[in-house]
Amino acid sequence: METGIPELTALGTFVLVSMVVYLAFNAMKDKRQSAARTALLERFSSAPDLGAFLQTSNGQRFLDELSSGADNPLHSILSSVRTGIILMFVGAGFFPMSAGFTHGNGIVTGIGIVLILAGMGFLVSAAITYLLSRWWGMQPSRSKTAEK
Repeated sequence: METGIPELTALGTFVLVSMVVYLAFNAMKDKRQSAARTALLERFSSAPDLGAFLQTSNGQRFLDELSSGADNPLHSILSSVRTGIILMFVGAGFFPMSAGFTHGNGIVTGIGIVLILAGMGFLVSAAITYLLSRWWGMQPSRSKTAEK
């Protein structure tokens, strides 16, 4: 069975729409979480009230959520590594598909190459983020973590 350009276009459209929906969902989720955190902090009329809340188990959980959020360089690094690996595998998956096209003009191979390069870009970004966060003291060095 030979797959043609219309099927490839449909597949590409599906992947693109899926990515847009996923990114929009995550953006809405992040916006809701940020609004909820802001509303919670605005409820406290004074610093002693906030301090008392932070001493409770719910307050500790709130602080844990804030410290493990997107501002954490490790979260950013792992997210970039995960995205890069997925993009590279999806891009590599286009190469076997391109062998079935006898009349193709390299579109499928080109898509695969672009996805692999995008994945490599995410991995390079993760490596640079890791190195800079260590250099700026945002990540503990290995000797410090080994001592604990």
